[in-house]
Amino acid sequence: MGRRVRTWVDEVTPRRRLLKADILAGLPGAISSVPDGMAASVLAGVPPTHGLYASFTGPIAGGLTSSTRLMVVTTTSAAALAAGSAIAGVPEAQRSDALLWLTLLTGGLMIAAAVVGLSRYVRFVSHSVMLGFLTGVAVNMVLGQLPDCSGSTQKAARRSRRPSTR
Repeated sequence: MGRRVRTWVDEVTPRRRLLKADILAGLPGAISSVPDGMAASVLAGVPPTHGLYASFTGPIAGGLTSSTRLMVVTTTSAAALAAGSAIAGVPEAQRSDALLWLTLLTGGLMIAAAVVGLSRYVRFVSHSVMLGFLTGVAVNMVLGQLPDCSGSTQKAARRSRRPSTR
């Protein structure tokens, strides 16, 4: 176990000669992940600061725990929509806590699936299924924005706040 930890520390320790190149290579991704993360948090129905935190903690944690340097860890609109749909019934004041619990439960289930060896079944998900899933996400995003674009959300909110004249 001690040897594995030393090997891992050696792998994640930055090499001085590559540090400048690594920083220059990672800077565009770091800059672009901030607005993406904030937009994903709005899609999930939580404050944009949550997305700001996710835009830098996720890649750091993913980089330290992933088994390949080719993996990109970032926020996605599909995950944000799924999380937003899962916590849609939760009152707005409690959504941050609900999202934290959802994240912990999802992470725990993923770790349990990895320990049991369920990752081998991912190869059975066809391209057509993934295309359908992503198309459904796109349609959900567009239809979810229609009330805001048409102003119907604001009109309904104003009507509910207006005192009754009867």
